[in-house]
Amino acid sequence: MRIRMMADGRVLEGTAKQIAEAMHALAFGQENRTLSEYIDWAVEQARRMNEIDMQVEGDTDDE
Repeated sequence: MRIRMMADGRVLEGTAKQIAEAMHALAFGQENRTLSEYIDWAVEQARRMNEIDMQVEGDTDDE
């Protein structure tokens, strides 16, 4: 999988988990959250700031 970040044009590649980990590492002030907590936070930010509704499925970080 490959995605381009709209904010800065950065390209992230890898599995969905690897991309989420890279985004987590880049997110200012989110270093104390687990990957699962970061994903939940990012989904809420997308809803609140951009009116984007996402559904996250799976019970583990890999899923």
